[in-house]
Amino acid sequence: MKRLITSLLLAVSCSIAAPPAQAQYGYACTRDYGSSVNLRRGPTRSYPVIASIPAGAPVRFLSWVWGGDSMRWYRVESSGLVGFAREDYLCP
Repeated sequence: MKRLITSLLLAVSCSIAAPPAQAQYGYACTRDYGSSVNLRRGPTRSYPVIASIPAGAPVRFLSWVWGGDSMRWYRVESSGLVGFAREDYLCP
């Protein structure tokens, strides 16, 4: 029984914020022409902005988490920097 519970907990914890099996790419997308997407140190707007990703710039999706604002935040790499961007500002 203990082995079954341990296996179930491991399976659930691996599926919560697991990185993609292979690298997935997308791009920064915004509603406003010429604007950019904030790359943040953590998965909420309260974290500092570490860079701005221009609309249309490529990003590599590393993993995702639910942020404190109940939004999905992706951990992404863009131009050598790694940070978090909100799902609604990223396109596959």
